[in-house]
Amino acid sequence: MTGGHGCRVRTIDRYILQELGAPFAQSLGALTFILLTREILRLVELLINKGVGLVPLLKTFAWLMPSFFVLTLPMACLIASISAFSRLSSDRELTALQATGVSLGRLLRPLLLFSTVVFLITLALAQFAQPWAGQSFKKSALVLLREHMSLAFDEGVFNRPTDKVVMYLGERSLPGGPRGVFISDARITGEPRIIVAQDWSAINDPLHNRVGMTLRDGTIHIHPTDPREYRMITFAHYDFTLNLSESLSPTPDERLSLHDVRAKIASTNGADPRYLRMLQDHYKDLAVPASTVLFGIIGMPLGIVLKRSGRAGGFATGILVILLFYVLNVAADYGVSSLVLNPFAAAWLPNVIFGAACLWLLHRRTRA
Repeated sequence: MTGGHGCRVRTIDRYILQELGAPFAQSLGALTFILLTREILRLVELLINKGVGLVPLLKTFAWLMPSFFVLTLPMACLIASISAFSRLSSDRELTALQATGVSLGRLLRPLLLFSTVVFLITLALAQFAQPWAGQSFKKSALVLLREHMSLAFDEGVFNRPTDKVVMYLGERSLPGGPRGVFISDARITGEPRIIVAQDWSAINDPLHNRVGMTLRDGTIHIHPTDPREYRMITFAHYDFTLNLSESLSPTPDERLSLHDVRAKIASTNGADPRYLRMLQDHYKDLAVPASTVLFGIIGMPLGIVLKRSGRAGGFATGILVILLFYVLNVAADYGVSSLVLNPFAAAWLPNVIFGAACLWLLHRRTRA
């Protein structure tokens, strides 16, 4: 009897995991594709219009994937849980299982196992793969810039090749189009420069890791802090170069280490919301992946309630739940910025609220 009971238990576990697997794979693929649509279109443009090779583009695409999977894995876990239990409920399979003595609490075991595995994958991607892929993406982009100068200098749009340089190039490829160039250069602290020229040609210096352009017939406007020191320089030829190694250095938009953030908070007595938000982001590195387990659990009662909604209904309900989770995160971020919530509480507040909702929904379903 004991062996037969154990075999039946394992069969139920495998069956629930199979029910979760199919909608999880489908929703993960659909969500990742939706979020990657813009990047896919951009890469296709580089392949067709810029002559970039397929292999470098595939490498670049691969470096993007960890960042998107960190977002889509928890979402797919929620949708899979809702869809699986919606189907089991609509086909009366849950009723049959309960009639044989299998409770909803017992069915939580394979669901928790599935959610925990997805959580661990998400956590590994967030902690290790995402930072490594970000640096690899930067290096891959620099290689593409060195090999294809047209990527750095798009005509008719504002280009931002480094953090402190913005340039606009006239569309000289069009018949009769403007050939001028406008550059805002803030690399010299206290002396921002505006450079305007009538024409340009590309410079590519891979030996010194530089790209740039030779400007012709233009002016340089130097505007230091003191307006009385304003200068204007006229030139016939001027070499404007960019050191691509600067793009590998941390920018102001990148996060500081946890130790540095805490030091900044201590130096400002906790009064600077910018550093408090950075500390909150560090706590979110664990809080956001941990929401995967809550998403998986809350999907069970929601799926039972929406028993006739099918996979399309499960997908739509999952998106609404994710939007609610996002709204809670935005509210928590505002609480930190307004110095109402401390960073740790704000990072975990959405999880606490969802955890309470999970307990309430499970309690209602077990008593129904």
